[in-house]
Amino acid sequence: MRKIFVTSLLFIFWACNNNKNISIVDSFTTKQALTHKVFEVQNGANELLNPYSIAVSGNTMTTHNFRTPNIFTTIDIATGRIIKHWGTMGQGPNEFLGRIDMYNNYLGTGLNIWDDYTRKLYFFSNSNLEHDSIYFQNIAINIKDDELNIYDSVIQLDTFVFFASGGNNDKLFTLFDTKNNETKGLGDFPPEDKTEIKDLPPLFKKMAYNGRVRYNSSLKKLVYVSIASEMFEIYNFDGSGVELSKGNYSTIPEYKEVVRENGNRRGVVTAIINGRGNNMAVTVSDENIFILYQDYERLGMESEMDYKLYADIVLVFDWNGEPVKIYELDSYVSSITYDKTRNRLWAVHNNPDPEIIYFEL
Repeated sequence: MRKIFVTSLLFIFWACNNNKNISIVDSFTTKQALTHKVFEVQNGANELLNPYSIAVSGNTMTTHNFRTPNIFTTIDIATGRIIKHWGTMGQGPNEFLGRIDMYNNYLGTGLNIWDDYTRKLYFFSNSNLEHDSIYFQNIAINIKDDELNIYDSVIQLDTFVFFASGGNNDKLFTLFDTKNNETKGLGDFPPEDKTEIKDLPPLFKKMAYNGRVRYNSSLKKLVYVSIASEMFEIYNFDGSGVELSKGNYSTIPEYKEVVRENGNRRGVVTAIINGRGNNMAVTVSDENIFILYQDYERLGMESEMDYKLYADIVLVFDWNGEPVKIYELDSYVSSITYDKTRNRLWAVHNNPDPEIIYFEL
């Protein structure tokens, strides 16, 4: 059954509206053009094919590509050499099957990888990534394996506390306290959400709010970014719960219910076009939040056939949610990640062949 629910996330509808002038983009006063540089892979560059996402941790970068036999590739940044290809698709031990979320762990000592289908969160230390063998460290969260839950992103906040976007309660997020074996829902849906669907289960409504969460351990703040609108929220974390600090609701997800096969399958579909643009991805530094943003007009997205999976705008906010600047990239990219050591934004783009590129900040 869970495959049915996940699939329903992929259905989309075209919805133009008249709110294109009401946008978070209009709150920025500073723009900066960024010119990319190509990262040259010294061995086996043709083996990377078409990476879907990228993450930097310490001296290495790891790419994810679900189309290859080994879905992860770890590269030494200093030498440009591939260290290893690793990870396979499947439901066996240490295999991956769902949507993948990769990010630096809360201590900055390695990489966390979340698989939303197998419900597993892994930690790979920097020293582990730097060697040609791989050790899978599975972090036990005790998430129930039932068909009524979808967790898009799971972030470790400290040794025993985990924060997830998704869940089956009537809240946006779920907090897991593994020390006390407690689970609770957190975060309200925005009051601007006026969608009324009779007896719509919270799970289906939450599908429309599919998004990513990132954590700033030094400030003890989280950011949630919707990928179907301009909506984002910043929360303070006090060790056992969160409190909303700032939210942007210039647009929120637009969705409607679909019923298929004689009413036996229900789900929601979200709009492709929603206001002026939508968030695509998020990465963070100690000082800033970077949101990869699709500006429909810049991308020429005027009809359903114009739908694209890339963008060339990065919105930069501070951790109080205040606009800092807009980065205008000279290339279309599909994924970004911040590199604290080198103060860079790394990205994946196709020109027309896939390349790993970076922007000096």
